This record gives sequence, structure tokens and C-alpha cells, in this order.
Amino acid sequence: MIPLLLVCAQGAGGVTADGLVTNALPPGPASNALARAAEYSAAHGGRAFLVQVGGRVIYERYDGGWSAARPHPLASGTKSFAGVLAMLAVQDGLVKLDEPAANVLTEWREDPQKSKITLRHLLQLNSGLPGGDRELSGPRTGSRLLGWAASNRASRLGLTTNTVEPANKGLAALSLPLAHEPGTAFEYGPSHFYVVALLLQRRLEASERPERNVLQYLHRRLLEPIGIPNARIARDRAGNPDFAGGMMLTAREWAKFGQFVADRGAIRREDGSLEPWLNPELLEECFKPSAPNPLYGLTWWLPTAGEPDVAADTGVGRVRRRLVEAAVSPITDAVGRPVTVWMAAGLGKQRLYVLPDRGWVIVRFGDGSRESVAYSDAEMLRMLLESDRPPSAPPATNTAAPRAAPPL
Repeated sequence: MIPLLLVCAQGAGGVTADGLVTNALPPGPASNALARAAEYSAAHGGRAFLVQVGGRVIYERYDGGWSAARPHPLASGTKSFAGVLAMLAVQDGLVKLDEPAANVLTEWREDPQKSKITLRHLLQLNSGLPGGDRELSGPRTGSRLLGWAASNRASRLGLTTNTVEPANKGLAALSLPLAHEPGTAFEYGPSHFYVVALLLQRRLEASERPERNVLQYLHRRLLEPIGIPNARIARDRAGNPDFAGGMMLTAREWAKFGQFVADRGAIRREDGSLEPWLNPELLEECFKPSAPNPLYGLTWWLPTAGEPDVAADTGVGRVRRRLVEAAVSPITDAVGRPVTVWMAAGLGKQRLYVLPDRGWVIVRFGDGSRESVAYSDAEMLRMLLESDRPPSAPPATNTAAPRAAPPL
């Protein structure tokens, strides 16, 4: 375990010579709260725990042989990139949220139900398509790096060595029979994301933009501008990117994406100034609760948007039940006020939390072990939101002295 702690003083805001706004560094979590939350994560299979405030890493810890330079599978944490990328595509005039996807996906034009599906339906996972885990996944589904969680998922889905994985998952997803009327039920799974990737691909091919495929568009319009030049994302044999769960990033790279969201779609420069990039009103669409599942927006989980009495009817099922149970737990500050949290979540308790009103970004990697099952988002966040108090006992494993974090 390597704890890294860098406490940043709150600074004053200002305006740069070219007119860009610089923000004062908001107050971060208390030092004892950072240590308690990190220890809680580590005790539940945590590999990485990072807290960033106002663009600066103030706490960083790695366990189980992990390191700051080692990329980790995000699993379904990848999904939230698709939502933000889609909003950039809306801004660029490539797509509209509420137009029929069949305007582009000609295979759906003659289908009386599929012709009603919109991009919004797809990104909210209520398009009517089945999740598609069994139909689109092969025997190697899941990463060896996620251990028990990946093997348990494969077993639960009934995947065997005889499972045939489609070569073109985009076309396979298009052909899946609908399970519901579009817009009426939440179905968690990869099908929606392969359709979104195919829709964007066809619009790019028909446009005059320099990016000729979805991966180029992802890198040039989103990842490279926010400082992630070397993202790794899986593709099927036809080249379709796996927006459902195929990305690997370091903790600091994932935090950069979270910071872009926390900054309401602005790129944060090294001097702290913010360059507008994605229209904040478009980004805000990602965090509007959907009717079939108030705990989910456009590819983002919204832990404080729902109530326990609606959780049973979200269509999540057993696969995501523990996530929903954690998501509906109240998340409050020290005086009991609700705290807004936007969350990207993946198998094995991979987490990116954005607390937009506080300017906090938290990254958590988990090892996918049985111990990780008991990890609670609400419990960790409550610890992080506590004020300083003497710890009940010094952590048994936290013996290394904190040292300054390396440069961003």
C-alpha cells in the first residue's frame, strides 16, 4: 500500500490575460476523513483510492500491488463516456437527442416499434431492447483482472466455451427483438451502447468532419482535449468500440474525465483556468432522472435522485440490485443535507464519483473479490463527508509515511 497525501490550501480566483476564469480551490475533505474512507475502500478489495478537488489530487492510495501508472478496467464505468460523447455529437450537429434513430439506422425504419427509438432512449437504457448480455457476450466476457466478480458474472450469464460471440456486435444489437415498448422499461446491458456507437459511426461517415470513425471522434473531441491521450478501449472484430465496458484507464486519467464533468464541460488548463468545451446545458441532460429509472440519467447513476420505494420497479434485476440498494441510501453532509452525486459504476465496484456542488472527484478501483461485494457507495461517501475527529484506532496497514504526490 502506498498512501500519497498532498493537502492544498484554498486559493483565490481570478481572470487570466485572455479572459478565462480561474476558480478558487474549494475546500476538500478533512484529512482524517480521507484516511478513513481510503481505509474502508482498501478493506473491501480496494486497489486505488483518489480524491481530487478543484483539479488537484489531494489524496491518493494504492493497494494490492497496484500503482498510479497502471491502467485498470473500468468495466461498466466506461458507459458514462458514451453519454458525454453523445452530447458533444449533439453540439456538433451530428445527432439530436429526440429524433428517431431510424433516421440513420435504416434497418429500423419499417419496424413499427423500433422506428420510435430515440438516442435519448438508448442512452437512458430504456429503448425497449433487451440488455443483450447473453446475446452479445462471449466466453471471455469479463477481465482476468477482476477475478471473482468477472467469473461470477460469466457463470451468472450462462456463458460457456461454446458461446458464439458475434463478429459485429453493432449489427447484432440492431437485430435483437424488442423486450418492451420504447421508453417504458429500464434494461441494463451492452445492446444500447453498440447501437449508439453504430449510429454515431454512420453519422460521422456522412458528415464533413475530419474524424471518420467513432474512436477518432472519441479521442479528438473528448479524451485528448481533457488530457487522456492514451486511453485503451476494446473493440469487436468489426471494429465497433465497446462503450459498454471496454475501457482501461489509470486512476488519474479517470479523474480527469470526472473533472471535466465537475467543471460543467470545461477544459481545465494547467494554470487553473477553464476553457469552455461542451455546452453546460447539454451536459446537464446526462443528470436528468429518467422516468423508468429515476436513479439513472443518460449513462450516469444518480444516487440521490430516487427514493427507496421506487427502486423495486426500476427493472434493474438481480445483476444490479446491490448497486440500487446502495444508490438509494441517503447521502448527506455533516448536518444532514442531501449531497448531489453523479456516479459512473462498473463490475467489481469500479467507481467514479463527481460531487459537482463541492468540486470533488473521487476514483475507486476494486479487485472484484468476494470482499468487494460489501463495499457501499453511501458508507464511503458518508465517511468522506465527515469532519475531522480522532480515529478510533490507527489503521493496521497504513504504516508508510505520506509523501508529496507526483506532478499531474
